[in-house]
Amino acid sequence: MTLTMPTRPVVHIGIVTFNSLADLPQCFAGIRQQTYPNIHISVLDNASVDESADWVAANCPDVFLLRSPDNLGFGRGHNRIIGSLADGEYYMALNPDVGLLPGYIEAVVNALESNLSAGWATGKLIQPDGHTLYSIGHALLRDGYAFNIGYGLPDRPDFNISREVFGAPGAAVIFTDRLLAAKPVVFEEVMFLYAEDTDFDWAARRQGWVCLYVAEAIAHHRGSQPKEALRVESLTNRYLSVFKNAYGVDLIFYNLPRIVLHVLLRCVITPRLGLRMAGRLIRLFPVMLGKRQKPVISRQDMHRWFRWSNEQPIEAYPSLMWRLRSFITRRKA
Repeated sequence: MTLTMPTRPVVHIGIVTFNSLADLPQCFAGIRQQTYPNIHISVLDNASVDESADWVAANCPDVFLLRSPDNLGFGRGHNRIIGSLADGEYYMALNPDVGLLPGYIEAVVNALESNLSAGWATGKLIQPDGHTLYSIGHALLRDGYAFNIGYGLPDRPDFNISREVFGAPGAAVIFTDRLLAAKPVVFEEVMFLYAEDTDFDWAARRQGWVCLYVAEAIAHHRGSQPKEALRVESLTNRYLSVFKNAYGVDLIFYNLPRIVLHVLLRCVITPRLGLRMAGRLIRLFPVMLGKRQKPVISRQDMHRWFRWSNEQPIEAYPSLMWRLRSFITRRKA
């Protein structure tokens, strides 16, 4: 009698590229050395002009390649791939600038299979120097400001403990089939780039889903800062997420006054940018209100997560005054 090992669920890796040619060899090298046995890969190229799509076609014949004639952005690109998945498949959103160490996918899937209340998870993301953290998960403050836990700190023993976290960066996150069945459109399509992952964190948390940090899963991630052309997008997306996810009392009496104050300050210090922010927020305010869903967890439970987030380690704590000083310093420079 021959014994056969049960087939592991498919992990479908989705990579959204935009002029990513320089990163693709390292990214695919990390995928090829994964110990997990059942991986499918799709690449959606956002109208790159650096031959990213041609490199994939020439070097990765087993990859399903979609060439978009337009730049769909991060969230819409991944949603397009997710829409093609079969039932029972995990989905991994993988950035081209991420290099996975061999056991990353297997460790994350094992953790998700051991915790049926968990809907998504991330591993430890380390910056290219090999010892400075990029993220072990997301934390979220009451005003909607999210940050990467551990960012800028040296890797240390307490970061080697797996735990529940508020959410996960979209650079190397794995979603369960359970979550995808409940939320087939993962990322907010109003957001072209930036904050789609933290918006998802907040929306999924409101519905009672759990996110895990898996310390045994390790990858290297460079990350990037928003270019000037996307500055308004990066600044306003956080507030669009607030409109959609903040509890009513908080939205009216806490969040909206702070948003108005921020926009007014921007209009004084950087008038063109402030006016563009105001225009986008006013235009999309009713759209985001229409996307609000009745929460499963209570406002008190969400506030416990805000307090938890205040206690998470980061190189420079992102308090309101710290962010204001940082903005003024950058402006003077």
